[in-house]
Amino acid sequence: MDILTVQDASLKWGISERRITLLCSQGRINGAEKIAGAWLMPKDAKKPTDARVKSGKYKNWRNKSRKTSADFDINLKNLKGTFAVENMTVSDESIKNLRAIHSGEVSYTDVIEELKRKYMQKV
Repeated sequence: MDILTVQDASLKWGISERRITLLCSQGRINGAEKIAGAWLMPKDAKKPTDARVKSGKYKNWRNKSRKTSADFDINLKNLKGTFAVENMTVSDESIKNLRAIHSGEVSYTDVIEELKRKYMQKV
């Protein structure tokens, strides 16, 4: 027979049937066709290459470095624009607090605690 089933390809290539089904549905296996709910491939179909990034490009992507001042200024401008749409403003005190948090002088929890103390005195 000139046909390769998902099960046969799984044994031949050493990858799971689910992965082969996914590769077929993505069109990554040349000549694969779905017939009567089952994927069939030509007997001489080649195992697709691994398309995962191996260059290290995404290595440590969670450990992003600190945002730059330019990023901060852009974000602040966007915040002010959003507030303007709602007919609100960002106070100079709030901007000062945001800059202190950004620079690492204080943590956001320190700012919140200070604001709680400040506004509790007014009550």
